[in-house]
Amino acid sequence: MLALLGTCLTLPAAAAQWGTLTGRLVFAGTPPTPQPVQVHQDTPYCGQQQLVDETLVVGQEGSLANVFVYLYVQRGQSVEVHPDLAPPPTEPVVLENKGCRFQPHACLVRTGQTLEIRNADVGIGHNTNAQALLTNPKFNEQVSHATPILKTFKKSEPYPIELACNVHPWMKGYVLIRDNPYMAVSDATGHFKISKLPAGQHPFIFWHEASGNLRALPVGNTHTSRRGRARLTIPAGQTLDVGAIRVPASMVGGTP
Repeated sequence: MLALLGTCLTLPAAAAQWGTLTGRLVFAGTPPTPQPVQVHQDTPYCGQQQLVDETLVVGQEGSLANVFVYLYVQRGQSVEVHPDLAPPPTEPVVLENKGCRFQPHACLVRTGQTLEIRNADVGIGHNTNAQALLTNPKFNEQVSHATPILKTFKKSEPYPIELACNVHPWMKGYVLIRDNPYMAVSDATGHFKISKLPAGQHPFIFWHEASGNLRALPVGNTHTSRRGRARLTIPAGQTLDVGAIRVPASMVGGTP
């Protein structure tokens, strides 16, 4: 029997049907000119890295990168996970301090999975400051070239959290930590894909670092709420492609 758990459809694992969500985020406005950052620390090295502000990354044909899309699960509730995705991945998510920036700028981590923070800049000191964590222990640690920082998290974070380097204040990155695999971040082409979702209607959050929750965003045949949530119906055995999602420049601090 199907049971509605909170706002998410939960099915017995053996009987559940699964589907996929895809789409593409597009910046609706004049693409911004990348702005160089002010380098005032380790200038002989960092000043040669052609660093630019990565808050708003717009590529060809308006593709908007680094938008987080993920399943909303009400606190205290859970969602059925496809058997292929049930255990968290054994391979770590690698976040590098490289070229005086975080690479990748936005990443995804499951609870129980290792976040491995490396320093690829030989002779340059970096630290990783994760004071924005809400449900997991905060940390602020130096990361040497020889020894990475290894972190695992026990709880989901409700939103992507900011990572910073106090040594190089222009360095910012974001990580989303969830206890289920149903999350994605738009790539350089603006595309995202979430596979093996339970079929049925679910709320999904759309979030970007420039403004947080993307409100009143047109997604398929609906719009996100003031909390950035859009209710979408995932078809069993099929893909729901919501197509191009046009993000107004006003939502993310760009030029119309």
